[in-house]
Parts: sequence; C-alpha cells; structure tokens
Amino acid sequence: MTSIRERKIGGPATFALTLLLIMPALMAFGAAAGLSHEFGFPESALWLIYSASIYLGYLGVIVAAVVTVIEAFKREIALAFIWLMGTSVVIGICLLLLAPHFYRNPWYS
Repeated sequence: MTSIRERKIGGPATFALTLLLIMPALMAFGAAAGLSHEFGFPESALWLIYSASIYLGYLGVIVAAVVTVIEAFKREIALAFIWLMGTSVVIGICLLLLAPHFYRNPWYS
C-alpha cells in the first residue's frame, strides 16, 4: 500500500494575516518619511498617521512574530510560508526601528 501525504494548506492565509499585521509598520515608516522630507501632504495628517501607526506597528509586529513561531512549531503549513512570514516580521521590525530615525519627534527630543 502506498501512503498518500496530505497537502499542507493554510499557508497563504496565515502569510496574508502576517502581512496585514505588519502594515502599520509600513504606514509609520511612510508617514515618517513624508514628515521628514516635506511631501505635499498636510503635516497634521501625517503626524496623526505616524503617531497611531507606530504603536499599532509595535503591537502588530509582536503578534505577527508570535503567530509565526506558533505556526513554525505546529508544522501544519509549508516551510516556504514560514520563511516568508519570518522575513516579513524582520522587515517590519526594521521599518519600526527606522521610522523614528527618519522623523525626530519634537516633543521627545
């Protein structure tokens, strides 16, 4: 008898969830870049986006890292998606570390 291996599904959905959780980090980085380089957007709107998304980005990166570690230990999704999720978490961490360096907050300087 030949054994049939079950396909590992659920990877794309979990990867999409990870990208959704990393999105505030990207928004914080974009708003910080806009504030520091004086794009054509109103500064108050960019400041609001930066302030809200930097804290949501921290929370999102932590949750995305936890989801990635849990899925890696469960081994129910393909290894390629685990690597993609881990890479997106690292990119989110880098974006959150770079955002405050692009725009120095005048209130905390």
